[in-house]
Amino acid sequence: MKKKLLSVLLCICVTAGLLAGCGSSSAGDAGSASESAEGGEDAGAASGEGLAISVCGGSEDAMVLDTAKTATLEGLSACRHLFEGLYKLDQEGNVVLGQASDVQVSDDGLTYTFTLRDDITWSDGQPVTSADFIYGWQYLKEAANDYCDLLNMVAGSEAPDDKTIVVKLAYPCAYLPSVLAFPSTYPVRQDYVEANGDAYATDPDKAVYNGAYEMTDWTHQESVVMKAREDYYDAASITAKEITWQVMTDTSTMLASFESGDIIYSDSYPEEGNLEALQFASGYNTYCTMFNVGDKGPEVLKNANVRKALSLAIDRNRLVSIRNLGDELATTYAPSGLTDESGKEFNTTVTPWFSVDEADYTANCEEAKKLLADAGYADGAGFPALTYIVNNDGRKEIAEAIVSDWKEVLGIDSVTVEIVDSFFAQRQEQDYDIAYFGWFMDYPDISNMMYTCVSGVSDSGFASADYDAAYNAAISSADVKTQWENYAKCEDILADEIAIVPLFHQQNSYLFDADCYDGLVYYCGNFYFGYIKQK
Repeated sequence: MKKKLLSVLLCICVTAGLLAGCGSSSAGDAGSASESAEGGEDAGAASGEGLAISVCGGSEDAMVLDTAKTATLEGLSACRHLFEGLYKLDQEGNVVLGQASDVQVSDDGLTYTFTLRDDITWSDGQPVTSADFIYGWQYLKEAANDYCDLLNMVAGSEAPDDKTIVVKLAYPCAYLPSVLAFPSTYPVRQDYVEANGDAYATDPDKAVYNGAYEMTDWTHQESVVMKAREDYYDAASITAKEITWQVMTDTSTMLASFESGDIIYSDSYPEEGNLEALQFASGYNTYCTMFNVGDKGPEVLKNANVRKALSLAIDRNRLVSIRNLGDELATTYAPSGLTDESGKEFNTTVTPWFSVDEADYTANCEEAKKLLADAGYADGAGFPALTYIVNNDGRKEIAEAIVSDWKEVLGIDSVTVEIVDSFFAQRQEQDYDIAYFGWFMDYPDISNMMYTCVSGVSDSGFASADYDAAYNAAISSADVKTQWENYAKCEDILADEIAIVPLFHQQNSYLFDADCYDGLVYYCGNFYFGYIKQK
């Protein structure tokens, strides 16, 4: 991965014929983004001080706005607007100080002393204090959700006064600023959590916000509206004064809304056709098939040979050609782009899980048939009915291609693909057989990718003491060589277990109206709209 944290890439390749024209009405008559859309105007019709934009916010299931519980790109991105950490993203996508005005780091790299800004407030006017950060970190841990162990490098933290936070680390962590810029580590107001319980942050009045925006409306299953806060300390830098996040699940609807100008951004779209408006950014992510190997999973998938057979039978070259989005075939879990100081790629030091050369696919299929027969399912006979769940049409197409490979190569015709509205909840609760899984790295360090398979973290139910030991040895070492040796052990264990099957490493791609707007910040799969300006 590139060591610098610049990840804005706005390729100006939108054709005028695809998009509705750029709006230019005044702030006084713009109304909300949704109102503008209903009136036939462009979703970003307002200009200047009243710039209002409308974007695709994904499904209702994805729009979780509790920083301790959200785990989807849409939810995390939305939280970046409503809340802010000690660090934040600037207009170029760099990690810079946010709610902190200063940080002092000890010579051994184990103690960080932060001083908070004097001009930071919550949306109800109360000052943001160091205790709000300490509580937010405790709340994250107690929530026991996907990112509950994100701050495991922290050995202790204290707030000696309202403006000072002292953080002591268990080991030096060069990527700590990136972690503290991530939404899961943002401050939380204890009084709102205690007053609202499980309903915290599920409606505008059930949370307060310390970021550049506050939520003013949440029409569930329809839209979330955020307005820029006038009392935000850096309000002068925020150019998008209102953002409407449209709740959508159908990718054809997303594309139609984009083409009509009702929305100016979507990171989901039908994966076919001539999408001339697509923008691309560096990926740092892996697109996978996930097997439920936990207690709730089907018995047949508890057999590692069955999982390996299913993996080897997948024609990954065909999947990449179906998407036609410049994806890179995956032979490891960690994506390409992760480099040491000399520029050496981590992937070049790791034993590939399997060969993806087209010439070797026949041999892969023969091995898959033997493995399945040894497990008692020769030619697919007796293989139980399973469901492969996904969350949109594009992923359904890929899943169906995989299921087709299983039928053609292995004789398995009992697996069906289904789009489910509660996809993320079902996967997290391990209420599924097989599922789509993709991981966009949250910050530029191998640990972020490998953490997803630590015992108790993965939605696959995968758990391995050997894996945990290798991972912990890697993250606690300051020596890159030792780190990489242990991360390679992690890869080897995952390759043997096959609970998660890497398919390809995809570029980040999204629809954005770059003819009419610029200023979009795109960072490790997250997006920030606050700096968008109309051209």
